[in-house]
Amino acid sequence: MNTKKTKLASSVFGICLCVLLCVGVYTFINAKGASYLSNDSASCNNCHIMNTVYHDYSNSVHALSVKGEPRATCSDCHLPHAFVPKWLAKAESGVSHAYAFTFKLNELPTHLAAKEKSKQMIQDNCVRCHIDSVGVVVNPTTIPNHTQSALSCVSCHPHVGH
Repeated sequence: MNTKKTKLASSVFGICLCVLLCVGVYTFINAKGASYLSNDSASCNNCHIMNTVYHDYSNSVHALSVKGEPRATCSDCHLPHAFVPKWLAKAESGVSHAYAFTFKLNELPTHLAAKEKSKQMIQDNCVRCHIDSVGVVVNPTTIPNHTQSALSCVSCHPHVGH
């Protein structure tokens, strides 16, 4: 009797695992999941909520091609540049976006706003790329993770990038 229950439980578990795997593969393909493994800014426009932001980026100075590549991609501004922190941030963002688009579709914001963690990454990346010009202008902000209240690049340049 125990053998039958064990086999049945194993079969149910196997079927559930197979269904979950199939749903995961379908979702990954349907959501163009492989595109998020690149730094191509077009992948950020996979969902319609980013249409306006992506359009603005595409017409910005950061999207202008230099030797066939954009001056800056979405990842250049919105993600850390060190290997491990970059992929951790991508994973965190991907999981939260997948959750929101799966379970909170009716609650998605019409206006996107950066959270504090993202604001800090953006500030650090602005300074990293533009240190030659901002180093003497807003020196306190050129120290990554500066703890005192300092001027943020986007406080004067709110529409840079998009």
